[in-house]
Formats: sequence, structure tokens, C-alpha cells
Amino acid sequence: MNIGRGEVHRGTIQCTELEDATPVLLHYLVMRGVRKKPVLLLNAALHGDELNGIEVITRIFEKINPMELKGTILAVPVVNTLAFKARSREDPIDKKNLNRVFPGKKEGTVTERIAYYFFNKFVKKATFGIDLHTGMKGHLLIPHPRIRVLNTPSPSLEHFQALGTEIIFYNEGEKGMLNIEAEKIGIPIVCFEIGEAGRLDEYYIKEGMKGILNFMKYFGMLDGEPEIPEKQILLKDYKEIASKMSGIFHPKVNAGDVVKKNQLLGIINSPFYSEKHYVKSPEDGVVIGIRTQPIVRPGTTVAWFMTFDQGKLLPTLKGKKIMETSSRTFSMVQEKGVEIS
Repeated sequence: MNIGRGEVHRGTIQCTELEDATPVLLHYLVMRGVRKKPVLLLNAALHGDELNGIEVITRIFEKINPMELKGTILAVPVVNTLAFKARSREDPIDKKNLNRVFPGKKEGTVTERIAYYFFNKFVKKATFGIDLHTGMKGHLLIPHPRIRVLNTPSPSLEHFQALGTEIIFYNEGEKGMLNIEAEKIGIPIVCFEIGEAGRLDEYYIKEGMKGILNFMKYFGMLDGEPEIPEKQILLKDYKEIASKMSGIFHPKVNAGDVVKKNQLLGIINSPFYSEKHYVKSPEDGVVIGIRTQPIVRPGTTVAWFMTFDQGKLLPTLKGKKIMETSSRTFSMVQEKGVEIS
């Protein structure tokens, strides 16, 4: 699309139509700065109930002056419009996870067609991108990028570190994930988790904005120095800590807390019996997510937990000016006497 320097454009692309001939549209925004390159893709709501990222994109376009932008921002605030309309993670009719069907199919299901048009009309035009997500409903996750690989060499950590989060999460991905499929064609897309689905949270919205602005400053799209923690920790895999009984879960820690082995994470009370279950940390580690919906059954995940046994401190980003900030997580690690392998 040819738009002039300093201009902002809104548009739509039709992917397909529904049974009543209602068109399925991708609504997008473009902000052109004083030059065209690089192109940063911002997208949210691949899962329709993940709302924080939508608000982040809206505020980024309100905050940035196009004449101070060196490059182009291409944004799709709501990719999965049908799931968004249904207040659901997925389209309730199609029932396909949009983040498992990339690069999509031109003649596929409605979800596969959305993936096809988004991938071909937006992803392929980007230099790099930030894919905004949240935890599922009731799953509050700390702000962190996720490095996902699938039978491929690990990507450069630079794009992930540039967001300026204290923790970076590395795990095996799945075929059809946006960042997995984009990486195959040489376009780095950073999955950025901020908060939980189904609600807006001002803290996580601000953290999402901060991460994007850090990224843009680091890669020269905006003036200024990105705020990068002096200690960034790379962690691999995670454990789901499950309830052993039904009842009401009362968390005793917060997402982001560093905990010692056997530390109390929460208490489950039964409203029907005189029973309690004390949920404790299986090892030293960090709570990356905590359950916020209190009603649980046996087997319900109440906390998401990562140990430091596969963790490592990342080297400081070099070659560009950054503003080093203190790391709350690393300070807690030292206070607790926890070792990072």
C-alpha cells in the first residue's frame, strides 16, 4: 500500500463470508513514518477473548507521532473476528484454533481462510512482528515473550530481549503456530504474553506498550533508549501444578514471585467438607502464572511454575544504546538464595 509520509490509514480485507452472506473482514491500520522500512507488524486476538493486546495496539497508534517514526507500523488489532464476536477463544462454529492453522488455506474452513489472508497480506509484508497474547480465562500470566521452535535451530534472542522483560520463556512449539510458520520464511514474530483472557488489565496493557516501545527504540524505529533489565533470565519448559481436590482456591503468592521448595502457593478449601489442601512449590522456581478463577476440581491447574534448573542468565544486549534497569526477579532470586544453573 502506498501512503504518504506521516499518514495513518485504516482499511479492511475480506477473507470469506458466512452462511448468511455476512463478510468476514480483517480490519487493519497502517502508520507510515518518515521512511517505509522497517515494517513492524502488530497483531492481537488470534484468540478472540484475549483483549489486552487490542487495547495496546489502539494506544500505540494514539501515542506515536508518525513524523517521529522511522519505518512503518502495520497492525491488525483483532485477527480472529468471529471468535471476538462470540467472546470466545475460537470461532464456536468452526472450532479451530487459529494459532494452529497457519499459513492457512485459501479454500479451507473459515478459520483457515482468515489465517491464509492474514499470513499473505500482512505477515509476508513485515520485517518483524509482535504477536500479542494473554493466558486463557482464569490464567494470569506475567509479561513475557515465548521463544518457540519446532525441529529448527533456535532463533536469535535479540528480538525477544528487546521487549525488556525480566523473564523469557523457551519451549517447543507446534506446527501451524504463527511464529513457527513465519520463522520458516525468515520473518521473526515474537509471541508476547500479557495477562489473562476475558478482561482488560491496566498494568498488563502498560507492560505491553512498554515492551513494544522498547522494541521500536532498540531497532531504531523511535528515538530514545530502550529500558532493558540488567539481568534477563531464560527459562525452559514449565510445570502445571494441579489441585488434588475440589473446592475454592485461595492463592498465597502472586504471578512473578520467586519461591522456595515447599513454600505455600495456595490453599484449597472445600465448602462441603472440613477439608483443606495446601498447595506447595515442588522445587525452587518462579510462579509464571496463577489461577484467578477460584472454583476448582481435582486436576484443575492452579499455578504455572518454572524451575531454574534449566535457566540461564542472558548476556546483556550489545552494540546499541540501552538504559539498564534493575531486575526485580533477579533480586528475589538472590534474596531467596536460589541458584540459576
